[in-house]
Amino acid sequence: MKYISVLFLFFVLTLSAQEKIAVEIKEAWIRPAAAGMNTALFFKVTNHTESIDTLFDASSDAADLVEVHETYVDGDKMGMRRTKAEVKPGETVEFKPRSLHVMFIKLLKDMKIGDTQEVTLHFKNAGDVKITAEVKDNMPAPMRKEMNKKKMN
Repeated sequence: MKYISVLFLFFVLTLSAQEKIAVEIKEAWIRPAAAGMNTALFFKVTNHTESIDTLFDASSDAADLVEVHETYVDGDKMGMRRTKAEVKPGETVEFKPRSLHVMFIKLLKDMKIGDTQEVTLHFKNAGDVKITAEVKDNMPAPMRKEMNKKKMN
C-alpha cells in the first residue's frame, strides 16, 4: 500500500511539473499619459502551446475603451485600426510602438511614470491572462526625436 501511495504521489508531481504556461507575457509597459487622453500597452507574448493562439481583446478599468490595435501605412498615410494578433506555437510576438499594441482610449486616470496598471488580455485558447504593467517612458530615442520634430512643425 505504501508503494502505491508513493507511486501515486510521484505521478501527480510529474504531471504538475509538466504543466506549461500557455502564453507568457514579458516586459509589459504603458506609455505615460494624462486622464482623458489615449495611451498604449506594449509587451512580448510567447505561445508555449502546440497550436496557434489569438489575442482578440483586452480590458482594464483605466480607460473607457481598450482594444488590440495595429499601426498601418497606406501610401503616405499612417493610421491605427482594431485587429487580432495571432501567436504561432513556440513564437514570440512583440507589441511595440508603431506596430501591434493594446490601445487605451480616453483614460479615466493619469498614467504617471512608476504607476502600475492591471490589464486582462483575452486569448482564444489560453483564455483570460491578467498582467500588471508599469508606466514607463520606454520610447526608443530615434522615435522620440521624430515625434518631437513633428510636434514642432
